Amino acid sequence: MPDTHLILHVKGTEQETSTLPKQVVRAAISQGQITHSQLIWVPEDNTWKQVRELPHLLPSQKLAPAPLPRVATGNLPRVATGNLPKVAAVAVPKIAAPKAKTGTVPRIATGTLPKVATPKIQTGPVPRIATASTGAPVVKVAAAVAQPTKSYVVKEEDAGAHPLKWISIILGALILGMVGVNYLLVDRPLVSSLGETPFSQVSVYAHLGAYVQPNVIVIHIPTSSAVTSANLTEFLGALAHSTPTIPMSSNSFARVALTSGWTASYTLTGNDWRQLGDMPNDQRKEFLLSELTDATGEPLMSAQPNQDEATLHAEREKVWNAFVAQFTRS
Repeated sequence: MPDTHLILHVKGTEQETSTLPKQVVRAAISQGQITHSQLIWVPEDNTWKQVRELPHLLPSQKLAPAPLPRVATGNLPRVATGNLPKVAAVAVPKIAAPKAKTGTVPRIATGTLPKVATPKIQTGPVPRIATASTGAPVVKVAAAVAQPTKSYVVKEEDAGAHPLKWISIILGALILGMVGVNYLLVDRPLVSSLGETPFSQVSVYAHLGAYVQPNVIVIHIPTSSAVTSANLTEFLGALAHSTPTIPMSSNSFARVALTSGWTASYTLTGNDWRQLGDMPNDQRKEFLLSELTDATGEPLMSAQPNQDEATLHAEREKVWNAFVAQFTRS
């Protein structure tokens, strides 16, 4: 029940109640249409209370009536208020003022109105609550529309695994499988063979291209203090000798990619890589400058016509220094 509505007890059985907006109830109390003995349901206390026990519904003036002034004695005429209009099919009795021989003239009360009752309905026309015969305007009271109680059913989680869960498990198993195959067939043989050279302390690891290309090998060479510009060509020769063949085959890889990070930086054909390992060390620098390509397959040294020897030499040194800086620590 919203805080803007109140439940009033209707004379009769306990099941007979009326739900009215709070502002309408307060207006009816201030106009005397609802008495201070009217029962109203208080959810916080889980009980019915009279209006006089609920200060927030009472008008600002004091509830106790003012003391009666003393007036001259004499007989008072009988005054009747007349018949009050019916409210919710309940007849309003006639109330006459009491006779008084002495004392002040009391105010003639119109009588207490019967407790306002509205029929139990879910939908229907708006009832009208009329005031006494004093000519006060009629107050329209909208009957609250009973809203059906929403029921929420908590569904138990299906005992079976969700399809996405199975997909994740399968993908995880495939990734672990590819990493395991690359380690056993590519990385482990290369590291084992390099460990028999003077560069056993250099950390390298390798795998198939994209982990699934059987004719491409990617060799990761993190920068190391053991590899310098003076021994880089010797190290690459030892690495070329240690590179295994294609798994389940005796053929060399069609292409070899070198990188110090996660993506390939330089590439060589498999034949050039094998030839690099077999040639003398003093020839490897010029061979690499002639045969190395970048990750897109473009040669590092582009032939330009009418280029003098000094300019060509300076360009080659610039390219070589950039290549060395990828795999050595400054």
